[in-house]
Amino acid sequence: MTVDAPKPPRRPSTKGTAPASPLAAEAMAKAGHTHQAAPDELVTANFKIAAQLKHEIKMFAAMHKMSMVDVLRQGFALLKEAKGGK
Repeated sequence: MTVDAPKPPRRPSTKGTAPASPLAAEAMAKAGHTHQAAPDELVTANFKIAAQLKHEIKMFAAMHKMSMVDVLRQGFALLKEAKGGK
């Protein structure tokens, strides 16, 4: 003999449009490609280097309690000074 159990009550659906995240709102504002970063704003720079060079930079930075970005900044400043840049 089988017993028909009552079905559980339906819960309201949580599907739908999620609230826009701040990053999505910022991306929408930049959609016109009119945004230009401020001089002190951090932006992403993507480039490839040899794995060995990355390892050396990372080890140097760790030994001197610096970030890899600081190593790049200071190294670039020294190179620019040596080449006569401003």
